[in-house]
Amino acid sequence: AAHRLNAASSRSHALFTLYVDTAPAASPNEVISSRLTLVDLAGSERQSSTGATEGSLRDESVAINKSLFTLRQVIIALSN
Repeated sequence: AAHRLNAASSRSHALFTLYVDTAPAASPNEVISSRLTLVDLAGSERQSSTGATEGSLRDESVAINKSLFTLRQVIIALSN
């Protein structure tokens, strides 16, 4: 939903993971595998900045902040 800071917000998160396998020409059986994960998070919602101090917009902001916290926990678990 739109608010004072963002007139057209999708409020979505995205994870993009790139896997790369490489092997030297001299030793094709010695494969080196790598993984790069890029994370794009929807912004944290500050109620005072967005004007979402009551009603459904405030409830949505609270839910977004909870989902960001949970997503952070998932990212930490994946990095271990």
